[in-house]
Amino acid sequence: MGFQVSPGVNVTEKDLTNLVPSVATTTGAFCGYFRWGPAEEIVQVDSERNLLDLFGGPTNLNSQYWFSAANFLGYGNDLRVVRKYNASAANSVAGQFAAQGGAYFVTLGQTSGIQVKNEEDYENQISILGTSGPDEGNTGITPGGMFVGKYAGELGNSLLVSVSDQRADQVYIDEATRGITGASGGSFTTQFGTTITSGSIDVSGAAHLKGEVAVGDTIELSGSGTTYIVAGFSGGTTGDTANGVSAEHVGTQAATKPNHFNEDNGDYTHIFFTTNLDDADVGGVTATLRWTYATNFDKFPGTSTQASDVFNVHNDEVQIAVIDEDGLWSGTRGTVLETFTASKARDAKKFDGSSNYYVNVVNEGSKYVWWGDHPDITTVGGTTGGGTDGRPWGDDFAAIAADDGTDTGSGVTFESLTRNLYMPLTGGADAGDSEDLHSETSNNALYTNGYDLFEDSETQSDIALIIGGPAYSTLAGKLIDLADARKDVVTFLSPLKSDCVNTNAITTKVDAVVNYFNNTLNKSSSYGVFDSGWKYQYDGFNDVFRWVPLNGDVAGLCARTEFTNDAWFSPAGFNRGQIRNVTKLAINPRKAHRDKLYKNGINPVVAFPGEGTVLFGDKTMQSKPSAFDRINVRRLFIVLEKAIATAAKFFLFEFNDQFTRAQFVSTVAPFLREVQGRRGITDFRVVCDETNNPGEVIDRNEFVADIFIKPARSINFIQLNFVAVRTDVTFEEVTGA
Repeated sequence: MGFQVSPGVNVTEKDLTNLVPSVATTTGAFCGYFRWGPAEEIVQVDSERNLLDLFGGPTNLNSQYWFSAANFLGYGNDLRVVRKYNASAANSVAGQFAAQGGAYFVTLGQTSGIQVKNEEDYENQISILGTSGPDEGNTGITPGGMFVGKYAGELGNSLLVSVSDQRADQVYIDEATRGITGASGGSFTTQFGTTITSGSIDVSGAAHLKGEVAVGDTIELSGSGTTYIVAGFSGGTTGDTANGVSAEHVGTQAATKPNHFNEDNGDYTHIFFTTNLDDADVGGVTATLRWTYATNFDKFPGTSTQASDVFNVHNDEVQIAVIDEDGLWSGTRGTVLETFTASKARDAKKFDGSSNYYVNVVNEGSKYVWWGDHPDITTVGGTTGGGTDGRPWGDDFAAIAADDGTDTGSGVTFESLTRNLYMPLTGGADAGDSEDLHSETSNNALYTNGYDLFEDSETQSDIALIIGGPAYSTLAGKLIDLADARKDVVTFLSPLKSDCVNTNAITTKVDAVVNYFNNTLNKSSSYGVFDSGWKYQYDGFNDVFRWVPLNGDVAGLCARTEFTNDAWFSPAGFNRGQIRNVTKLAINPRKAHRDKLYKNGINPVVAFPGEGTVLFGDKTMQSKPSAFDRINVRRLFIVLEKAIATAAKFFLFEFNDQFTRAQFVSTVAPFLREVQGRRGITDFRVVCDETNNPGEVIDRNEFVADIFIKPARSINFIQLNFVAVRTDVTFEEVTGA
């Protein structure tokens, strides 16, 4: 309050209602091998369905990783996943990317895929094709460009991308009618040849017809109403005879990938179809060429409202369909997965103000592909942009108006495709073979870098449960070290598969697990939890059974326990420790085996007949006996420390005086009383006064609070004493009461 010169009343406020915020400790973290999805970045997953959509399904190579993540999601709903793969993984491409000037450009011969890890990687190496401007690049490349599978993996090879503009609906009239084509887009004038033979259309009288008809196009004949799909071309003076097909080869062709040609011209004698024509269908009929996927859109592409009404520019619309050509995504070959209608103009907008430029629409909206080649195309179909026709794709509406010297484009059009584009993606590859992915060397090297993304407790403060999956010793040790360094997470680990999943006697297996824990891993930490083995569970996606480590389940039990009770309740036992989806256990320890495991800090997982499979221990990996050798106590202190530390940040840069210290105590004490009321602690005391904040502490600009906690302890052992008492003896005599 400022100094008052004259009498008056001033009102001030001081907020003393500060609260300790609640903190979540149910978020898991996992790094593993998946067949699809972004790599080298943290992705949030909230369900098994979401895991499937983002990262693909389980395979023989990745099932240990996939189900470790999926099993956690069977109990919790917040898992942060990092996908890793080795150098052999590749994104599928529709065309070949080659390096040029530090960027990439696309050539038409498709040989192998490239590696694009995620959106940031795409922006860094693919979207910057030229030397100036956001979309500048190489010229003279097929309009519509090439595409890149959104992520590395063989799944991308199932994709086909098709592009059309005003080419979607073109009409051709045979020579019997002697008419010239009436193309709906107004830009094509050609006709079929003199005859239509069985199995093919004779196009010997129509130069460059092959450049206007693409393999995959649909042709409807008016006489029969029958639809035929173009399967290939044959003959001609400039034809690619090596890629020519004949009617009798069409069936074989359709069984693999269709024959997709890139040539824009050539005098071809015949167009072959996927089904032989009936002789009765081919006399004096009108042949209508349509884009195969036109029926998946509300209307044929033409001119957008913005182009026509604002700029008087035409033919700016382009339509894109992404197809599951091989059926690996949908289960049905040829399923249309997604469609887009957008503009060729770089400054085009949707009604909501967002970009309608085809590059942005695909890259922001597609689940499956990046637009790989999107330069400012200045030469398309032999026509150079400018004037009243043939403006290049990627040009601006505003630039067109400026070039024209008016506020509108005066009837200028965007260049049209010379044919519909059908572009299969090839070259995609998974991460490698079993040895590449699962050997101890690669396991330690490959996945350690992925878990490094979880190191920073500030940027990744939500992380609480680290899932080791099939981690080998070196990686497992690093995960313990990570938890020890952060001090706000717990790492969950399982034994080696080779020690559990074998034909040895159970005693031999138990001895191997104990030896691995004590001698190979050799870590003592209250921030680690170690279970007794692996489980055999059903993989409904592939109709097989898989061996999966149990640590994903145990971490999930901790997450579920916080949902149903609180983090400081033990996740073990018949009430909260029931493990799901267990066909059998690699080790189902009897009492003697459980004793040996538990004595060494290993939590047994036990299948009890008629009672389910249960986590039957709640120890941490700390070898020294203390309160922190129990999961519930470690989790209790993580909750208390994270919550109170978060509240304490608001006291930074305040004065270290009696008022501030009292305010701190009044903030923390109610929180601890609430935890006490919820059975987490039995008693507490907060000391924050001049005794621990003397002058020398204050002079060092420090602030000290001592928080004493008596944690609640879980019951691990129950002693039941049954005493038989004689009839003539009172209970008081026996008990001494």
